[in-house]
Amino acid sequence: MAAQHQPPPLSDISGSLIFSFSWLLVMSIGLMPLVEGALDRSPSITMPTTIAFLVAVGSAVLLRRRYSWIGLVLHIFGQIAIWLSLFVMSLAVVLVLLPSG
Repeated sequence: MAAQHQPPPLSDISGSLIFSFSWLLVMSIGLMPLVEGALDRSPSITMPTTIAFLVAVGSAVLLRRRYSWIGLVLHIFGQIAIWLSLFVMSLAVVLVLLPSG
């Protein structure tokens, strides 16, 4: 028989901190084009993509005992989807406001 997944008690604050920090980090990485635009640099996609993917997968690895496999897959998918939407919107803002020339 398969063992049923039992999450740790709510008093386990380390999992909540990892979860919250990874979401905060992914959302801030999604806003990197705004920072690069303010620094008069052209926005890049390679480094933020790599960092966001590593944060999503790394936080899932750290949270593997707290959530089921489906929860971890949804965590990774959700983080990448949120990062992508923030990144595309902030990139669009920078490209529209960037003076051509």
